[in-house]
Amino acid sequence: MTGQETPVFLNDKFTPNLLPEVCAPRQALLKKYMHAAQFRFIYVGAQAGSGKTVSSLLWLNSCERRTIWIGLDSYDNAPSVFYKQLATGLYSLQPDNNAMRAVLVDPDFSASPVEHTIQLIAEMEPQEGAFALVLDDLHLITNAEIIKSLPAVIKRLPFSFVTLILSRHIIPDEFSTLVRDPQSQIITSRQLRFTEAEILRYFESLGRTLTAEEANFVYLATDGWAIGINAMAKSGQLRDEGEGYDFARYFKTQLWDNWEQDLRDFCLATAVVDEFDPELANVLSGREDAASVMEHLSRTNSFLSLLHGNTYRYHHLFQDFLRERLVQERVDVGGLYKTAALYYRDHGDYTRALKFSLDSGDFKNIDTYLYLFLFENHRGSVADYAEFLRPFFEKDFPRHAYRESPVLHVLSAWYYYLTSRHREFAEHMDAIMLHLPKIAKTGSTFVEFSMLAFSVDYRTTIHKKIKQFSMFGRFVKKYTPEGLATSIASFTHNLPYMHRSNFDYSDLALPPDVLDDIDHTFAPLLGAEWVYIKPGIRTCFLYEQNRMEEAARMLRTTLDCLSDKNKTEGRICVIVLQHSILWQTGNKKEADTVLTSLSNLVAKEAQFFVPNLKAYTAKLALLDGNAAAAREWLDNYFVVDMEHVELFRAFQHFTTARAYITLGEFAEARRYLLLLREYGENLNRPLDAAEAGVLLSVLDWIEGNKKEAARTLLAVLEDMQPYEFIRIIADEGAAVLPILKKAAALMEKEDYRGPLKRQFMSEVLLAAHAMSKSHKGIAAQLDSRRPVKLSKQQTLMLSLLSQGYKNAEISDITGLAIPTIKSHTSIAYHKLGVNNALDAVLKARELGFID
Repeated sequence: MTGQETPVFLNDKFTPNLLPEVCAPRQALLKKYMHAAQFRFIYVGAQAGSGKTVSSLLWLNSCERRTIWIGLDSYDNAPSVFYKQLATGLYSLQPDNNAMRAVLVDPDFSASPVEHTIQLIAEMEPQEGAFALVLDDLHLITNAEIIKSLPAVIKRLPFSFVTLILSRHIIPDEFSTLVRDPQSQIITSRQLRFTEAEILRYFESLGRTLTAEEANFVYLATDGWAIGINAMAKSGQLRDEGEGYDFARYFKTQLWDNWEQDLRDFCLATAVVDEFDPELANVLSGREDAASVMEHLSRTNSFLSLLHGNTYRYHHLFQDFLRERLVQERVDVGGLYKTAALYYRDHGDYTRALKFSLDSGDFKNIDTYLYLFLFENHRGSVADYAEFLRPFFEKDFPRHAYRESPVLHVLSAWYYYLTSRHREFAEHMDAIMLHLPKIAKTGSTFVEFSMLAFSVDYRTTIHKKIKQFSMFGRFVKKYTPEGLATSIASFTHNLPYMHRSNFDYSDLALPPDVLDDIDHTFAPLLGAEWVYIKPGIRTCFLYEQNRMEEAARMLRTTLDCLSDKNKTEGRICVIVLQHSILWQTGNKKEADTVLTSLSNLVAKEAQFFVPNLKAYTAKLALLDGNAAAAREWLDNYFVVDMEHVELFRAFQHFTTARAYITLGEFAEARRYLLLLREYGENLNRPLDAAEAGVLLSVLDWIEGNKKEAARTLLAVLEDMQPYEFIRIIADEGAAVLPILKKAAALMEKEDYRGPLKRQFMSEVLLAAHAMSKSHKGIAAQLDSRRPVKLSKQQTLMLSLLSQGYKNAEISDITGLAIPTIKSHTSIAYHKLGVNNALDAVLKARELGFID
């Protein structure tokens, strides 16, 4: 996320790395690439130093394909950044294509990057020749949305393209649709390993003849590992350094120790960044001839590679070696980080500027970098924002960082709030309250941000927040004119219901009515948006209470307060509310018109809302148990497996749980719903907890646990009664109606001592009954003779178990966390009706899931 949003279109920006002056002739390997290319997709998966890059470059040079080479790093791990880079690379092939350029510079590109990239590909003009797209270091991309969507994007490339993926990991399961012949299309370390004959020929190309015994020595010492052979060859001597090959040891003794000190100093200084151009290298190294040094290093060995234009990077193993040397030689790394931070700040890259400022260990002056990152960066979707923040929290800040710069608590609270880590959020919110006077010294904007964090503190009711407002207000002399909450990011967090968006405002439905008190407390954080939000929240409560005529009247007031000058996401919430009321009251024609207008608004101005709009329309279809709609929803690239509920995805997760119920994937549905209920309870979001509870009761009923279903629903009814919320339960219609009747029967028993009143139960029953007359219910299409179905991940777990791998080994192979592996295997056991790994493997083989 940088301050420079206009792409730089250079014809050579995405040209492949330069090959070293001398390369090993490897004809057998090149034939392997050539054979794989006929399938238009090649996956090269092997460990660092195995020769993935050089081998791929040799083949590309030999077949004279025009190539887009994209070297990936951890900063590309957000869909908007990843696909902007991919789209820019494709555009570099046709820089005069105005239609492609229009897609690329569209302000909405970041909001729906996958769709824009597909549109850009569709605008490509037919072009003679053969082309290649190379995505190097894909293992650095862990974002599930990217991994799931990438195959669909690759499939849309013209037939003149072959795509090469270079990675340290095994091929992701999501890429299986691209692989027709695994033996041909997947190249591993086994194929990349040098043979003794190839070692002989490589040394000969360097002007040195080896004996068969020496070639055997090199092979045994390096295990045929390309970078090891290169290090030994460039050193000009063969030495037995002990058993087993270690790059750092070999490189130091055979190359590093023989380099001039000024060259070593240059490499050490530039190793603190992942990539650099001559300007940055000059600044870091303090010398003016960086360009010539970099060109020489790149040309004479494979430890420094040209990425694009004049930007270079070190080989990962060499960079690891250099960073270890920085520690061993006690170089002032903190000073280098500060220099890099200043460089990136001056070039408008506030994300990297903040990262290097934090890495420098000097936290006393961090507020300038934090201000630029939080308030001057381009605003994308909330999901993107969370991805940009995530790298900062991969490791904990040292405790002294917060002492030296309390404003860091604001950044931490914001991140943990976005990702629904309630305990961590509470810890930093308490620290903000404690250090508020110090935070105020860094600027009024940080106090507003602290106030914003306090306004969504799940531990405190809105009533109490209003009473405590003065502790913040006294530090703010002037508010951000447009409202800080609406200027730093999404103030609804892209969620469709305003009363359960960035916070669950259900407390406002309880007496006394304190909405008027917000006018002179938190309202300035929302600026002009508060004008319609205030009646809008009241409308939401009337809807939840099934008081539809009153809701329709209050909606008209809300619409009157709304204008085209208001933020798009707020207008979306109002339109969703309008559609819900019309749809619920049977005004289908008007409701369809409103939904069409919502779709048009999203397409033109708010493509960030596409996932939630699809979730909303899918939810409506699932009320009739539409299996096709369920499958279509689950196929969306943004519907990915989750281990933890993040606030901005919660609405989508509810639709995913519904889809799994409709398709009979009960174990997966239950996993989602238990996480959603826990999320609702932990973050004091009663409506989310209630919705999860209702669906869990439906699931129990379907599976025959009818008493448990009734007890679960009784608990939900008791929780909702104080608010008089009816629709959250009744909207499930036919699916919940028999459970309501069972719960009502339990309530009538003499031993019931709960608070539930007959009148409230009667109102919910009548509303659910009315709903059942117009919709079949979420489980309407289920067949009691459902065949066993395993997901791709569950099948993979059983396949690896059948090969004797333990959980820790499966984690290393797949990159999945051990709790996730256990979850997938547990669900597989449940589906297969077994209790242990051996029985699961045998049953899976019997049913044909694994070989």
